Amino acid sequence: MTPIIQWIKSHIVVVICAIVILAAPIASYVVSSGMVEELRSDLRSTAGSLKELDRYRSTTVSVEVPGGESVSVSGVANPRLIEAYDAAVKRIAGAAAEVHDAGLEHNQRSGGRLRGADDILPGHFPVPPSKLDLENMPFRMHEALVAAYDRLLKDVGAGMPPDPAAVTETLERRRMVFVSGQRKDSVADLDADELAAMRKELSDMRLSVYRAAATGEDGSRPISFYADPSVLGIPARPTGALPLAAMFDWQWRFWIAEDVLRAFATANDGRDVLSGPVKRILAFDVAEIGAGGGGGAADAAGGGMGGGGMGAPGMGSPGMGAPGGGGAPGRRGGGGMGGPGFGAAGGGGAAAPAGGAELPANPGKAQIDPSGEAMIDHTRSLTGRSSNSVYDVREVSCTLVVATSGLPALMDAIAARNFMTVLDVRVRPANAFEAASEGFIYGVEPVSVVQLRIETVWFREWTADAMPPDLRTSLGIQSTPESTGDAG
Repeated sequence: MTPIIQWIKSHIVVVICAIVILAAPIASYVVSSGMVEELRSDLRSTAGSLKELDRYRSTTVSVEVPGGESVSVSGVANPRLIEAYDAAVKRIAGAAAEVHDAGLEHNQRSGGRLRGADDILPGHFPVPPSKLDLENMPFRMHEALVAAYDRLLKDVGAGMPPDPAAVTETLERRRMVFVSGQRKDSVADLDADELAAMRKELSDMRLSVYRAAATGEDGSRPISFYADPSVLGIPARPTGALPLAAMFDWQWRFWIAEDVLRAFATANDGRDVLSGPVKRILAFDVAEIGAGGGGGAADAAGGGMGGGGMGAPGMGSPGMGAPGGGGAPGRRGGGGMGGPGFGAAGGGGAAAPAGGAELPANPGKAQIDPSGEAMIDHTRSLTGRSSNSVYDVREVSCTLVVATSGLPALMDAIAARNFMTVLDVRVRPANAFEAASEGFIYGVEPVSVVQLRIETVWFREWTADAMPPDLRTSLGIQSTPESTGDAG
């Protein structure tokens, strides 16, 4: 064996290479067998995971959207998706809150102020401070209400033609000057030509007086549109005590009139009655509380657009004025609430029982949930809205003289003011010449008598806190009584 060992030692590299060459296939086979098995195991595991991912990928996830219907999304609900969803929800909630706050302020604000309980008679809603204040409230409230309407009419530039007696006096002086200029002693001494000339001169002067008053050429403030306080439903002075709900309705009706009249002023855009689209208010009726969203707004007032009065020849409904828009409109009823339990809000009729009513307790904060559902039913009206736990709907019927070409501007102005919607419009020609004979100058454009039914919306988030207890009870509004301190 010595020669073999010696040969191996002398050829050690060759021997090692030979061993490697002979062992490599065997070792490779053993190692590859283990690697293949491990790879197979990994592939089986990966395939199982892919099947699991595919199952999740086809899974439908329902994503809730605040204020809307849920959205179905196919995919895996992973942390990144959840984080993106949370961010989107926060953005939506923030935008919704901004829209809500802006809408609430838009509904409450008018004339640069936020309306509320103290708008007409401060310190008396939801309840006056004492029983004596309650007893005196109808008279003080009425006085403050009349003053508020006067301010409103001035703010919107409304007015009436000069007093007929003053115009007659002016024309009489001019008549005497004319007769004197003809060197005659009296009108009876004028011949036919002179008499015709005098009549024309007096007629022209009369129109000039009315025109100067309308445009402000006589030094007065220009008239934006004609409006007599008697057509706005201002209640007659009361003769006794009235329910708090009835007096609150006075204030509510003023808010409604304020919004509508400001819309008319916006339509005229600072122009006088000769050039603006709105010429004159002939009638104005507000629906009773709880009557909005269903029947006609004028039904409660006994005229206007209810009972088939709209569109009838000659506008035969009471208080609508003469057919051509020139007749003096009849004086409206008091605009009271009517309805059981409210008394005669419009005047001094039904008073409280003898001895006066007891002072109710302050009802506290009204419980209003702005997220409550407001059902829509388009069989009731164009908008489908009706009073609910979130807002109240009150309709207004009004009759106007409008420049026919200015109707679109009027509609736009109404729509832009405090969520108001025109539900119904009826138009017929107006007689501008007949109106001019009574002092109402409309300008050169053709005019029409326009009857409107307008829906107004009032958010309870701000109106309910001002409402007295009897009205809250009538409308089903719950309240959180003010704390009276510890009983012990």
